[in-house]
Amino acid sequence: MKPVLVGVVSDSHGRFRPLERMVSQAPDVAAWIHCGDYSDDGDDLAIYTGVPVYSVRGNNDFMSDAPACRKVTIGGVNIIAVHGHQWYGEARLAKLRQLGREHEAQLVLFGHTHRRFCQRDDDMTIVNPGSVSLPRDGRVGTYAVCAIADGVLTDIQFYELTK
Repeated sequence: MKPVLVGVVSDSHGRFRPLERMVSQAPDVAAWIHCGDYSDDGDDLAIYTGVPVYSVRGNNDFMSDAPACRKVTIGGVNIIAVHGHQWYGEARLAKLRQLGREHEAQLVLFGHTHRRFCQRDDDMTIVNPGSVSLPRDGRVGTYAVCAIADGVLTDIQFYELTK
């Protein structure tokens, strides 16, 4: 069975050009998840791509009606998305794990740090795609694509925007 591909993006901050570049080079994803800052960019992304986009509110989304936390199930995998600005340092990872356990999630997504991150623990994976428009780790903009097959998260790839 062909895997379902889920794109993960965060911290676009109202800059649509990087999102356009991301979509032009991204694999054929079935859905996008936007982890906040600016969640309204998720609405534009949905129109532009024609696929579902699930967004959450970030610390810069003052007027957004997007939820602060969102649970979706794609391809049989429970996914929780938050922006993650509520927690810092080691407390952030502990809180993300706790949130994932509370919602029986196999995949927990967050943003806010503008740095890509991936940690696999037994039956849970925590991912931050970095920032598509304002990376803080000396890289170009980044996003992630998660592959799901037969109800299992099988792969996570990070991509850098090309010029």
